[in-house]
Amino acid sequence: MRHLTPEKHPAFVLILLTLFAVVGPVSIDIFTPSLPAITAFFATTSAIAQWSVGLFMLGFSLSMLIVGPLADRLGRKKTLLMGYSLYLAATAITLLTDSIYLFIAARFAQAVFGCFGTAVARMMARDYYRDQMEVKMLAYIGGCLTIAPMAAPIVGGYLQEYADWQYSFYVMAAMAVIAILALTLLPEHRQETTTATTSSQNSVLAGYKAVLTDARYLRFTIAAGAAFAGAFVFVAGGSFVVIGQLGISPATYGYLFAVAIASYLLSASMGPKLTANMSRSQSTLVAGSLLMIGAMVSLVSGLLTDGQSITGYVAGIAIYELGLGLFMPLCQARATEHMKENMGTAAGLIFFIEMLLATLISALIGFLPEAGTLSLSAITLIAVAISGVCLMKTSDVSEATPQAA
Repeated sequence: MRHLTPEKHPAFVLILLTLFAVVGPVSIDIFTPSLPAITAFFATTSAIAQWSVGLFMLGFSLSMLIVGPLADRLGRKKTLLMGYSLYLAATAITLLTDSIYLFIAARFAQAVFGCFGTAVARMMARDYYRDQMEVKMLAYIGGCLTIAPMAAPIVGGYLQEYADWQYSFYVMAAMAVIAILALTLLPEHRQETTTATTSSQNSVLAGYKAVLTDARYLRFTIAAGAAFAGAFVFVAGGSFVVIGQLGISPATYGYLFAVAIASYLLSASMGPKLTANMSRSQSTLVAGSLLMIGAMVSLVSGLLTDGQSITGYVAGIAIYELGLGLFMPLCQARATEHMKENMGTAAGLIFFIEMLLATLISALIGFLPEAGTLSLSAITLIAVAISGVCLMKTSDVSEATPQAA
């Protein structure tokens, strides 16, 4: 079968690569407005149902750790074909099972395999293009990855309101089928294999050990993970509170979810300009202050209204997300700025540790009483406190001791 020529059909190639990249992110958010309905369908508790979100994020982070070596060894197309085939099988299980535990396990598999494309799409763009065209393609893919999380919950909200929770998973299945068919249109990039690209198991383990015993790295990584968990509380538990307890429609919830994500994206894009004249320590303090203010606005509005104020809670979350868009990249940069070795290992572990902490902290929601937005706000405030403790007495890089070789 004849393949597309990337140089002659860049627009079409961009569409396909974008599809590969967004399957995973869309799968995270499109079903969140349906969480109360899924809980009722499986006759389970919100605490158990929330694991379908938390474990998905954990699977996403695990996917990022394994997909690179797989894509280098098997090739980009074979890796994606395997990933989307297993993702499709997992999606079928979510639709066919009557066990919440099997449903959650299938969601984890969806994350591990469906999120392959988020990384591999960028690899393929680098394989096909060079110089300015490569930068342009990566920028377009990155832009679509920012739009997808905002659009997905809105679409999912309407699907839940006018159809049922299964239809979000039908959309996921359709995306996987289209992605598998699209793979046949693209050429495989032939990589050169050299002994320089292979490393022994001992050296890999040594790299992990060096990173995981670096106190500065761990403090900033845990701080970022705890702060992210404070926002992830809304992802994991917001629908149960806003839809299930406070009676807002799934479609409206989708828009509220999009507001939170838009705040984060605005901050992440504008933050570097706003903090250009500040040191990293000062910028981190400003970002942390926004996190605390947002958490307090949500908590105080809940205390004043017995957990019934949706406007106050979402306003607090929007402020929190503004701080998070600054805080996360700052912590990620400061976690590794002193390192001389193992940068790749450190970068991969940051995302994994952040997702692990978000999964664990957000799981606390299920153990709190049904108190409207108060339960969500309380955990967000706890997350900010953990983050703040991690950053106490943390020096600038100029004062830090370099990582031992």
